[in-house]
Amino acid sequence: MNPKDLNNILGFQSKKFTKPENLLFLSVIYQALLDVSNPKINDENTSITSIRNQATNWFFASIGVTSQNFEFVCDCAGLKPSNVREFAAYVINSESGYEAREKLNRVWKGVKDE
Repeated sequence: MNPKDLNNILGFQSKKFTKPENLLFLSVIYQALLDVSNPKINDENTSITSIRNQATNWFFASIGVTSQNFEFVCDCAGLKPSNVREFAAYVINSESGYEAREKLNRVWKGVKDE
């Protein structure tokens, strides 16, 4: 996967994102991506670790209520769950979590890549 262009991965060019309800659910996904990409530090608070783990589990649960919730949120945001999972995997496995978070923030703010 080429994660360079987040716009294509998550389909931010979609006109669906002009609707407030889509933006609400997109915000849930965005926050979860920020949670999973929160860099690990020595002696971090256990609540930060817990939030990171919960977000990771939310993205990758394959059965049960958590999986249904994730798919519902993606559908309401106008995104394909498989695309969101693919990008979440990239964020988690990225050598530079800071770079992934920076990219997320730039896309969210509407800043174009150079």
